[in-house]
Amino acid sequence: MKFVPIQKMMERVGKNGDTDYALFHELLHAGELITKVTAVALIASIDNDQQNHRYKCLHTLVRADGIGEWATIIERIFYSSISQCIPVELDEVRNVFTQRIRKDNWQYEAIDDLQQVLSIVYPKSEPIAKKTNLCIWFKKFSELRNKTRGHGAITPETCARVVPFFQNSILLLIDHNPMLHKPWAYLHRHLSGKYRVVPLGGNSCHFQILQTSAAAHKANYADGIYLWVGRPRYVALLYGDSDATDFFVPNGSFNEKTFELHSPITDNRRKGDSQRYIAEPMDLPSSETEGDDELRIVGNVFTNLPAKPENYVKRSQLEDEILVRLEDERHPVITLTGRGGIGKTSLSLSMLHAIAQTNRYAVIVWFSARDIDLMETGPKAVKPRILTKKDIAKEYLHLIKPHYDDNSSNQSTSTMAQHMNESPLGGPILYVFDNFETVQEPLGLYDWLSTNIRLPNKIVITSRWREFKADWPIEVSGMNDQEAGELIERTSRRLGIQKMVNNEEINKIIEETDGHPYVIKIVLGYMADRRKRSRPTKALSRRDDILDALFERTYDDLTPLARRIFLTLSGWRSLVPQLAVEAVLRWRNSSEGGNPEEAIDELIRMSLIEDIRNDTNFLEVPMTAAIFGRKKLEIDQHRELIKKDIQFLQLMGASQRSGLGKSGFPLFQFLFRRIAMNISEKSISIEEIRPMLEFIARDYPRAWLLFADLEKEVSNGNDTRREAKCIRNFLEQRPQGGQEVQQACERLVALYQQEGDVIGSCSAFFRSAEISQPELDDISRMVNYVNGNRDAVSNMDVGERRALLEPLVALMELHIQSASATDLSRLAWLYIHLRETEKAFQISQQGLKIEPENEHCKRLVYRLQQHW
Repeated sequence: MKFVPIQKMMERVGKNGDTDYALFHELLHAGELITKVTAVALIASIDNDQQNHRYKCLHTLVRADGIGEWATIIERIFYSSISQCIPVELDEVRNVFTQRIRKDNWQYEAIDDLQQVLSIVYPKSEPIAKKTNLCIWFKKFSELRNKTRGHGAITPETCARVVPFFQNSILLLIDHNPMLHKPWAYLHRHLSGKYRVVPLGGNSCHFQILQTSAAAHKANYADGIYLWVGRPRYVALLYGDSDATDFFVPNGSFNEKTFELHSPITDNRRKGDSQRYIAEPMDLPSSETEGDDELRIVGNVFTNLPAKPENYVKRSQLEDEILVRLEDERHPVITLTGRGGIGKTSLSLSMLHAIAQTNRYAVIVWFSARDIDLMETGPKAVKPRILTKKDIAKEYLHLIKPHYDDNSSNQSTSTMAQHMNESPLGGPILYVFDNFETVQEPLGLYDWLSTNIRLPNKIVITSRWREFKADWPIEVSGMNDQEAGELIERTSRRLGIQKMVNNEEINKIIEETDGHPYVIKIVLGYMADRRKRSRPTKALSRRDDILDALFERTYDDLTPLARRIFLTLSGWRSLVPQLAVEAVLRWRNSSEGGNPEEAIDELIRMSLIEDIRNDTNFLEVPMTAAIFGRKKLEIDQHRELIKKDIQFLQLMGASQRSGLGKSGFPLFQFLFRRIAMNISEKSISIEEIRPMLEFIARDYPRAWLLFADLEKEVSNGNDTRREAKCIRNFLEQRPQGGQEVQQACERLVALYQQEGDVIGSCSAFFRSAEISQPELDDISRMVNYVNGNRDAVSNMDVGERRALLEPLVALMELHIQSASATDLSRLAWLYIHLRETEKAFQISQQGLKIEPENEHCKRLVYRLQQHW
C-alpha cells in the first residue's frame, strides 16, 4: 500500500500542475512533505536514551521556521551520537541513507537531478562529489527551496527547463525512500481495548493484532499516527485523523501556547499544543538517589547504595515485613509498589542499609531509573541512570569490574544473567531496581530478570505499578496516623510553623492527605510560604507540577476505559461500590464493549485507586489523585458523558471509608430509593434502567430484594410476576443469612398465592421450612390455601400430588398434639387428596373429641361415612 499522505500530495501535484511554473511549485510542496515526513519517521524510530536525543530533535523541529533545520536533523540522526539510538530494525535504512554511492544508483540519480535544478536556478551551488549519500538530497532540497520560494523569484522559463529533472528526483524519492514504505497506520483505541486501525502505508498486517481481543492486555497507544519499526512507534509531529483525509506537519510560529501546523496537501492550517515542548532540552542533573559510580564497603557488603534518607520516619510494620523477606531463603523477587511519593525509595534505602549490617548478602547493587526527584520545593527532572537491559548490564559490569576480572566475558547482558544465576562475587547478590516503571519495556525487562534470578540471590523492585507478579509483593500505602503525625511534627518544626499546626490541624492534614508523606510535606511547605493555615486540597490544586509528576505518566498509559473510570471516580470522590461503576459503564456504553472489571484492576495495579473489601468491593480515589483527575476531566473529550455517569453514582449518596459498616447494603438501599423517586418523577423509566439494576443484583444478591420492592412500587402491586422473579433470582444465588432468606421465601409464598400458583407457593414454603421450623399457624394456613385450590390439586397426576402434599402432611403431623380441631380438619383434607380416607376419618374424629361442635370436622365425618 502506498503511503497515503504522499499519495494525496501527488494527487494535488497532478491536479494543480497544469503548467511548468505551477508544477515546479507543487513539487516544492511535495519535497517539503517528503523531507518532514522522513525526519519525523526517523525520530519516531530511534530509541529513547539517557541523553534524551529524541526530545531534543522534536524541540528543534517545532521551532523550525525553515526546511533547512529539518534536513539538518536527518543528517544528525545518522552522523552524530544519536545514531547509537537507531534500532537494529533500521540497519538497512541506515545503509540507504549513509552509504557513499557512485552513479548508476537511484540515490545518486535523485541527487544529481536535484543538482541539475540547482545549477540552473542558483549557479553558485556547490556540485556534488563523485561519491555521495542520500542525506545530501535533503540539504540540496532545502537550498533549492530557499533560493526559490524563500529568497528568489523563479521565472516560468526557468521552470520549464528544470521541471523534468526536479520531477524525476521527487519521484525517485517517493519510490525508493525506505521510510515511506514502512508500515504506517492511524490508531484509535476503543473502550473495549481493541483498536481501530486505519492503514496509511506499507504492510498493515503488523498492526492486525491490535484489532483483536489480545490488544486489551497489550501496551496502551494514544490516538495518532504510528510507524512500525519492530513495534508501533508514535510519530509525534505528523498529525492526522481516523478519516485519513488530511495531514499536518509543524511550520514554525512557536510560542508558549501553540505552534503552527500546516498541510502541504490542502494548505490548511491549525494550532498544535506547545506545552509538551516548552522545557529546554538541557543535560539534566543526576538524581539524589542515584547509586555511586563504584562499590564501597557499607557494613558487611560491597555496595553502591545512596546514603540513608535524612529525616526518615520509621514505618515499623512495613520495615519488619521487608526485613523478613530480605533475610529469608525464599521469594527471589520482591516488589514494593505504591503511588508516587508514597515513600518506596526512602523505605527501601533504610531497609537496605539495615540488611547491609548482616551477613545475608556479599554485594548489594543499586540501579536507579528515576527521572523525577520529588523535592519539597516541587518536582525536578533528573537524568535516569538506566533505561534498558543493556544500560543495566553495562552499569553492572562497570561496578563489578574491579572485583571480578574475567576477560572471557565480553557480553555484559550474558555476564549479568550468569551472576544472577550463580554467586561469583564471594556470596549472595541483592539487585535493587528503583522506579522500575520508567525503564523501557518494563514487562520484558522484568521477565528477563525473573527468569535469570536464582536463590540465594534476590531482586528488589520499587514501582508505581503492580503489573509485575513478584514472588512476594509488598504494598506501600499511606502512613498510619502515628507515623504521619510524627512526620508532620518534624517537618513543621524544621519549617518553623509548629505553632500553626495544632492537634486539630494535624488530624485534618492526615485525613485529607491519606497519610501520603510527600503530599504532607508539600502542604506544610505551602503553609510555611504563606504563614497561614490552608486546606490540603487548596494547596495541591495550585500545584499542577506536583500533580503531573505524581500521576501524568501513569495516566497517559491507561487504557481508554480505565481512564474513563478514573475520571468518573475522581469527579465524585466518594466511596463507590465497584458493582455500581461496572453497571453504569455497561449500561451507557454497551455498544463500545470493554470489560470494566479489567479496567478497574488496571487502575488498582497502577495505584490510582484503592479497593476496600466488604460484602462487596468498594472503590476510592486518594485525594491527590482525585484532584489530578478532576483537572483532566475538565478537558476530556467525553466530559459530558462522564458527568452523566457521575450523576448516577451520586444517587447512592456520599460515603467515606470511616462511615463504611460491615455491609454495603445501605448504599444500595439509598440507590434504589433514589431511582424510585426518579421513576415517579418520570426523569427515567424502569425499562431503561432495568438491565443495569439486574447487573448489580447478579453480583450482589441482596439487591434482588430491593429490585423486587422497586418492581412492586412501579407496578402498584399489579405485576407480581416481575416482583416474584426478582425474589427467585435472590434465592437461586444461595445467599447467606437465614432470616433474610426465610423472609424472601415467605414473600414469595404470598406472591404465588396471589397468582394462584399452588406448586410455586408450596415450593417456597418448603424452602422456608428448611431454614426454620414454621409455627403450626403458618403450616395450617398453607394447608388451607392448598385445600382451597382443589381443582388445581385434582388435575395433578398421582406422583406430582404426592410430592406436593406429603411434605405438608409431615409438617402437620409434627404438631398433632397441639393442633386445634380446625387444624386437624385441614390435615384430613390432605389425606383425602392423597386417597388415604381412613386416616382422614380418624383425624376428623380426633378433631371432634377436641371440639365436638366443630363444623369442619362434622362435615368431614359425615362425608366420609356417606362415601363408605
